[in-house]
Amino acid sequence: MGRKIRGFVGAVLSAGLAVGGVVATSSGAAAEEAIYPPPASGYWDVRGHGWGHGKGLSQWGAQGAAQQGLSADQILAFYYPGTTKQNVGNDELRVQLRSFGTPSKASFWSTSGTGGPLTAADTTLAGKVTITLDAAGWIIERPGQSTVRRTGNTLDVRATPGADYGTGVVLADSPTATTGTYYHGYFRLVRIGSTNTFDVVNHVGMQLYLYGVVPREMPASWRPAAVQAQAVAARTYALSVKRSTGHFDLCDTDQCQVYGGRADVSDTGATVFMKEDARASDAVEKTYGHARWYGGAAAFTQFSSSNGGYSRGDSTRPYLAARPDPYSGVATGDPVSSWTARLPVSAVQAHCPAGGSLQRLVITSRDGRGDLGGRITGARVECTSGSATLPNNEAVFRFGLRSSWWAPVEPPQPRYLIHLNNSFTGYADTAFNFGDRTDTFLVGDWDGRNGDSLAIRRGNVFHFRNSNTSGVAEKAISYGNPGDTILVGDWDGDGVDTFAVRRGNQFHVKNSISSGYADRVIAYGNPGDEIVVGDWDGDGVDTFAVRRGNQFHVKNSISSGYADRVLYYGNPGDTLVVGNWDGKGGDSLGVRRGNVYHLRNSLTSGDADRVVTYGNPTDEVLLGDWDGNGTDTLGIIRR
Repeated sequence: MGRKIRGFVGAVLSAGLAVGGVVATSSGAAAEEAIYPPPASGYWDVRGHGWGHGKGLSQWGAQGAAQQGLSADQILAFYYPGTTKQNVGNDELRVQLRSFGTPSKASFWSTSGTGGPLTAADTTLAGKVTITLDAAGWIIERPGQSTVRRTGNTLDVRATPGADYGTGVVLADSPTATTGTYYHGYFRLVRIGSTNTFDVVNHVGMQLYLYGVVPREMPASWRPAAVQAQAVAARTYALSVKRSTGHFDLCDTDQCQVYGGRADVSDTGATVFMKEDARASDAVEKTYGHARWYGGAAAFTQFSSSNGGYSRGDSTRPYLAARPDPYSGVATGDPVSSWTARLPVSAVQAHCPAGGSLQRLVITSRDGRGDLGGRITGARVECTSGSATLPNNEAVFRFGLRSSWWAPVEPPQPRYLIHLNNSFTGYADTAFNFGDRTDTFLVGDWDGRNGDSLAIRRGNVFHFRNSNTSGVAEKAISYGNPGDTILVGDWDGDGVDTFAVRRGNQFHVKNSISSGYADRVIAYGNPGDEIVVGDWDGDGVDTFAVRRGNQFHVKNSISSGYADRVLYYGNPGDTLVVGNWDGKGGDSLGVRRGNVYHLRNSLTSGDADRVVTYGNPTDEVLLGDWDGNGTDTLGIIRR
């Protein structure tokens, strides 16, 4: 049915919610979204809290707790509640050196320099050894010596035959390198699939591994209790991810926990840079074998630089609890529990579909924990190319900042709250947020499911939502030019409302919600006429009427020519409304005078059949069939 007054009545919003005759409020109003248009400067000034994911031990919090006198065990009990202390052994770990990449060639030498011994596969060698992988297997090259070939998909490189953890090997990325990294233990090179590249996996004992982890993850100069807590967290984490399958247990980057080996050394055996630190090694030794256990296994003891004063939870791991942290933010010199930064618009715009330009960043939800409303848990970008809801991923919500717990310094743009009534009396039946103060609203049945909903216009881009709820538009299209007058109606009787563009007295009619050329162009009336749309004869097709003062020239077909009917209604200065007020056929007229609506149920001259008081005189009012029952009713937009 063509029950269409497509658009809104009035343009000035009222700050109040109380209305005359009808109270447009709802107990089920949706949670507020925060809208941030891109600043002209090209960046947002933001403030935030924490660095990293915020789960488990907060490293700056551990330092703060240690400065207040807590022991390592007390720190661990706080950050991993419900876990218990467990004694474990010195397990072997297989560490994928992800920071080294996946080469097809690597070089090795003894920790005593290129004159020392080295074993590759079953061959004892001296000097710098370069190993290359090709389709046939491993090529082992030594300066001035014959090349050795070995088959298979793995190859071990050790200090001496049978050597395990007590000694080590130096790894470099090319035969011309004069400096490499000294790792304890030995290397296993593992072909990746059917390629000629390989993983470098360091097989090393737990204690020696931790020597290379703890000073990379936490300053060794911090309070001993904090460094010891870090050692236990790192040991437990490694045990929790250790596996019996695959060719490695964990990696050496911050995707796992950072592991740097023992030192950078020259090819003469001289130490260039010591990565281990005696204070961190002491913390590892003082906590030898200590781990945190939960449910009969090693706990997944995640940690990050700072949780900002409120930890993130993990519903699958009760010991990773979301709760306030009194220790993060109190340590001397803590720069990351609270911070300021600049977020480039380009970092957000990168998420626009099809390379569009950002129009709005919308923060749809936060976790409600702590300052600023807590960490971001939902966001979308609204762009010239359409809208995109961002993946529910904490790292995505950072946009390159230290954490997902941030907000622009400038307050968000005010958002409309829309109240819709399904009758002419009582409270609003629906209240929700959609669009913002710069948008133009259109009303239509965009999917043909017998109920009107809203679209917002931004220039010549239209964003459609098929339900009267908060959320992202289901569809966005470009149509016409930014300055065009847009009319909405069901021009072909298929139950779906579409657009017509008016230019003077020409109407470019489109029969689908899509970009492209008009399906029909007609001329009607004069360029200065006021045009209204309705289903005047109840046949399910919307057509035009020309208003001249209080005279209406009604056309019952999408065609040029004379009006099919002329009638009088209201006064020349009245604001006009159109709708099917009784659900019994076609559309008819009404006039708005302030907040009083005089509605007539037939397309004839005469007195109003119903007089309704609704809202405030300055309200912006929407009209549509919100519940699909065939009757058009009112709605109010307020900030």
